[in-house]
Amino acid sequence: MNYSRLSFTKTLQSVVKNNLRNIIISIVTLVLLLILSQIYIYLNDRNLKETSVKFFNTLNNEEDLIPKLQNISNENNIYSLLSKLKLIQINNNNKKFDVSNELYKSIILSKDLDTLYKSAIAVSASYVLINASYSENTNRYIDDISNYITYINNELESYVSIKKELEYLILITEIDVNNLDYKNNNKVLELYNSISNSTLISPSVKGRVKKIHEFQLYK
Repeated sequence: MNYSRLSFTKTLQSVVKNNLRNIIISIVTLVLLLILSQIYIYLNDRNLKETSVKFFNTLNNEEDLIPKLQNISNENNIYSLLSKLKLIQINNNNKKFDVSNELYKSIILSKDLDTLYKSAIAVSASYVLINASYSENTNRYIDDISNYITYINNELESYVSIKKELEYLILITEIDVNNLDYKNNNKVLELYNSISNSTLISPSVKGRVKKIHEFQLYK
């Protein structure tokens, strides 16, 4: 990898990490709201209260943490989701992105999860796996990322800009890891123009996309 490619990769990874930090905060907030919305259930369901105790005891004791979380993740309640999210965090930290990807898939493809939560987790999965694609120089996550992006709800105004940025980034990732030509790729150029000319896309996203576009043109 030459210097310019390395510089671009670091820039793109910085974009991913900065966005991911905000998305993780959103996910945590959403999950907390979900927990609060189910207080009545917690107070009236003994099995769920037992799972709650088991989940928080597991977090406080790192011995056999992963097997215990995996066990809780197989249950059919809110702590299954929390356990999967914790397992994703652990595997991402350990750069076991294949494992994380399967966990993301099980959450995002679930029919029981609310659209708002699904959108937030789909965004997180997409940023993480775009970063993983560059770290591992692989295209094996491309199809899954593209699928995750389709689960970001277009009706959620706060996600419109993020979704378009991800649609652009996944094309950039595919071009880079497969050593394709950006300048003659009509699909990515049309998307760039669409983002640049849209009144719905935030200035910050337009700015980031423009920097990547210019780098690709002149590298």
